[in-house]
Amino acid sequence: MRYPPEYKAAARARLIEAGGALAKKEGFNNTGMDALTAAAGVTTGAFYSQFKSKAELLHAIVDHELSRTLQAFSGKSSRELQRVLGWYLSPRHAAHPEEGCPIPALGPEIARADDATRQRFEELLKQLADTLEPVTTDRTQAWAVLAQAVGGVILARAVLNPETQGEILGAVQAAALLAVTDKVAAQS
Repeated sequence: MRYPPEYKAAARARLIEAGGALAKKEGFNNTGMDALTAAAGVTTGAFYSQFKSKAELLHAIVDHELSRTLQAFSGKSSRELQRVLGWYLSPRHAAHPEEGCPIPALGPEIARADDATRQRFEELLKQLADTLEPVTTDRTQAWAVLAQAVGGVILARAVLNPETQGEILGAVQAAALLAVTDKVAAQS
């Protein structure tokens, strides 16, 4: 049975969206083909009509998910960026990796991915640093804020005690917001 092009495009979008959410929650390498296709409501045959391999799906997920994170941070004033960082460093984001940034959830798997996936990740990561630079003191501070935010979420997800998690998120949020606030104060 032949499917129309819009069906194939919708199946691809579902694989990237649902596969991305599942991979961020369970880990990409821990998630088998059956789980990825079931999450998207497609067959394995539909998967292979869209992607040559599971590695190719990871590339598409990285592109899609990190582009969404980039969009959330891009073009924000310092006050808007403070709200975005507040969400990023929230207990909700820590508790629901499937809803958030792919970097804390998939970073180690991206580091072991093929060169094309790592190159796309690097391009988008640099763009993310570019969006932070205007509201921090400089490029170095932009990288520091990004690394603090990602690291804070990773640590918060790794601890069991909600109080410790809150302490970590609160400390990193305060440091990140201070970096953004310093730029605002310097411009005043």
